[in-house]
Amino acid sequence: MIDKDKIKIEFLKRLNLFKTELPELTIYEIEKLVEHTMCTNVKIDLTELIFWSEKKNKDFKIAVEEIPLKSLNKWNVTDKKISHESGRFFEVLGLRISDNSGREINDGWDQPIVKEHNFDGGVLALLRTYINDLPHYLVQARFEPGNYGPIQISPTLQATFSNLNQEHGGRKPHYHEFFDDFDTKNENYIFNEWLSEDGGKFYKKRNRGLVKQIEYKDTYLVDENFVWVSLYQIKKLLNTNSLINPHLARLIFL
Repeated sequence: MIDKDKIKIEFLKRLNLFKTELPELTIYEIEKLVEHTMCTNVKIDLTELIFWSEKKNKDFKIAVEEIPLKSLNKWNVTDKKISHESGRFFEVLGLRISDNSGREINDGWDQPIVKEHNFDGGVLALLRTYINDLPHYLVQARFEPGNYGPIQISPTLQATFSNLNQEHGGRKPHYHEFFDDFDTKNENYIFNEWLSEDGGKFYKKRNRGLVKQIEYKDTYLVDENFVWVSLYQIKKLLNTNSLINPHLARLIFL
């Protein structure tokens, strides 16, 4: 059973120690230092979290199969690119790279690359709150067709702008309303910056990385695919085979 009071006392003890030794840091920076050294979760311990994630992977049922490119519904395949008939979402283009003295292939190479519609991919966002005066982060068990898993623990919100604008015809993703104001000067954002993606796979793509502090409410858990975790638990799960998705790993250490 989790001893909430014991965790809180130890957290405050370490927090005060860091405050004394590092007075130039902000309270959030000091809290993150402490969070790296101890688990602050009063909702679920690491064993329960691992069981939750393993059960999500075991119980998740979906069929994913490879099909010929020309069989893709609503996607057009031409000599120049693969694109959606609506002109939205993304395209797959061919690139030729030449005169490259800075890489291992001096003569250059050819490759396909994904070009996001309008270049900006979407939002990678994490909610942070205090439960029993201790920091917690809201994550989700998320499926993607290319996952090694198939479920990975991901940020609170991981959505393209196409998803947020409902261009696919489905519902908006959970918790989008917390981040609709990301382009304002809302002081609750601990982190709010554009993040570049892998330029070897994506053409000039970037995502908006967000970490937002909110007040805690029990009603914020919309379903059992979401759970409150600690930064320390995420660090520990990074040592578990492909369980933490790369977007969450990057956000938690920014």
